[in-house]
Amino acid sequence: MFGPIKSLIPQPHCFQDEESLTHIGLTWKNPNGLTDTHDLQLRYTRNNEVWAMEKGEPQPDGSFVFTEPNGMQHIMTANRVKAFFEQTNKDAETMLGMIDKIKEAGTMGNVIEAPAS
Repeated sequence: MFGPIKSLIPQPHCFQDEESLTHIGLTWKNPNGLTDTHDLQLRYTRNNEVWAMEKGEPQPDGSFVFTEPNGMQHIMTANRVKAFFEQTNKDAETMLGMIDKIKEAGTMGNVIEAPAS
């Protein structure tokens, strides 16, 4: 009597495999023992370019890579490194131009250094 009803009720599953994929799903078993499995695979990833640049090592291809103790890698690709350098250079040139204009205008007074509170 319960055999046909059991095939209508799925068995839930949730596990993590050796590749750090989390599997969440349901499995139905028919009266002959054959299964129909529906599985959703999830993987958490994170890529922090700041960590790659500040804590990582430059690679031969121009990228930066930082590997956390748990094995998660943070990568700043060579293209992103190049774009960052170009933008930083533009910003520095703009700042120097502004400083030159302030000096020419004579409005750059003595800088007073004070600790931030």
